[in-house]
Amino acid sequence: MGKSRQRESKNEIIIRTKINWFREIIISFFSIFVWIYCLGVLLFFIGALFDYNDQYLGLIRIAFKMTNSDIRSFLLMVFCLLLFFYIGLWSWKNYNLKRFGPLKRRSMPNNTTKEDLLRLKLMSEEDFQSLHQSRVVVFEKNPIKDI
Repeated sequence: MGKSRQRESKNEIIIRTKINWFREIIISFFSIFVWIYCLGVLLFFIGALFDYNDQYLGLIRIAFKMTNSDIRSFLLMVFCLLLFFYIGLWSWKNYNLKRFGPLKRRSMPNNTTKEDLLRLKLMSEEDFQSLHQSRVVVFEKNPIKDI
């Protein structure tokens, strides 16, 4: 067996499950709601940056009791904090590189063999062989044992 890596597209595993349509509709509804909310927040900040005054954005600013200058000062403070943390983490990285150097202690693990996988005893040998030999395998219950 080879090293762990992403499968090629021709050998993809397809797992099919039963879909609960009611659940999918609820998830889609909340997803659309969150995207609209994010768009509103983005427009709120962009409108304050470019001094764009819309009646809906003005209504939000009145509700939060903020002006464009308040929002700009908040964004400047957030930018300064991000810059501060970026410089701090960058200097910490350079300090660690200077002190410890580039460590080369890690090595790739050995190739996993079938015996190694079977020694874990997470599934029977018959199920393991059927997974490796067949293109399509349908199990009535999960063949992997609980730990």
